[in-house]
Amino acid sequence: MTRVSPEPSPSKPSASRRRPLRRAARMLGSLSLRGVNGALELIGRLVSQGEDWLLDRKRATYGLAVTRMLLGLMILGTLASNFSTRLYTFGAGAAWTGQLSYPGSDFASMWPFNIFRSVAANDFAFTELYLLLGLCAILFTIGYRTRLVMIPLFILWVGFVEINEYVSDQSDNLTRIALMAMFFASPAERWSVDAARRRRYVGRRAAWPLRLWRFQRVLPAWATNLSHNLAIIVLACQVSFIYVSGGLYKAGGAPWSGGWAIYDPLHVAQFGTWPEISALVTAWAPGVAFATTLTLLVQVSFPLLLLRRGTRIFALVVMLGFHLGIAFLMGLPWFSLAMIAIDSIFIRDATWRQMAQGLRRAWVRAAPPEASDDGREDGRSPLPIQEK
Repeated sequence: MTRVSPEPSPSKPSASRRRPLRRAARMLGSLSLRGVNGALELIGRLVSQGEDWLLDRKRATYGLAVTRMLLGLMILGTLASNFSTRLYTFGAGAAWTGQLSYPGSDFASMWPFNIFRSVAANDFAFTELYLLLGLCAILFTIGYRTRLVMIPLFILWVGFVEINEYVSDQSDNLTRIALMAMFFASPAERWSVDAARRRRYVGRRAAWPLRLWRFQRVLPAWATNLSHNLAIIVLACQVSFIYVSGGLYKAGGAPWSGGWAIYDPLHVAQFGTWPEISALVTAWAPGVAFATTLTLLVQVSFPLLLLRRGTRIFALVVMLGFHLGIAFLMGLPWFSLAMIAIDSIFIRDATWRQMAQGLRRAWVRAAPPEASDDGREDGRSPLPIQEK
């Protein structure tokens, strides 16, 4: 009897073939899980660091104090340099611009910023407001009742610069934005009369209106720290927008892309305040091209250069030289001072403290020796008297 063999069943992959596929699947699953866990851990670490940065303490307190002082000096300098021509440029004589009747900005006709425009025809009242603005700038500079002084300072400054747009520049807008951000910060935390008052009343309890008047803490520390640090971020973003947008706009023009942009304004009669120095600075063509290109590159990459301490120092030094050149060679000191004021927040508090200590030691060393009654100076023993 013939035995019939069964038909062969379809071939199935052997266990040895399926093993590498399973291993690869397990490996991909493990890597994916580790990647997700690592990403979540990184996000959690960044959130924790950001929370600590925002709530732990106030940042850039010394830098913001320098910003406060320099902005106050900028306003004072603007008022002082225009005092002799205040009536012609901003007062009743500014009617030639047509902006007293037809304001070029909504701020000029908006209450309470229209205060200067409403008294422009009265020379005496205009001068009184002019001097009041100067007084507010002085109090703001020394940090006296800073939070109260900033309110009339902001109103008067905006109303003043909006009278005549023909004589304004970007420093006016920058100062306006900076003052709005500083409302939520603590610009008088260091180097101010308010800070000295707070140290005098440290540890003393009182009702909250009295604590507020003494510049003592009223709100929780985390709330004031958050508000202050967010204002610092706003200022940093604003100055970065100015540099980057200005750099990109310049890069599209032939003078900056061609490397001779610094040469042109220094030889224009309207801006060339020191023709001899301007001619000396621009005498070497490669130097002009290098300065033009360097300034353009630093402006465009300014936010990225702030991420590392070494590049941040390099960027601040370049921009400081750029603004000093504008101030002395183009006759725009108040614009440059406003930009330098905002750049001050990028310098560490430790650096400001070191500079203050260095200046203090230099001041002590420069003091003349004080002679005592017995002829000694600075504690040294008196010279022996030789008998004849």
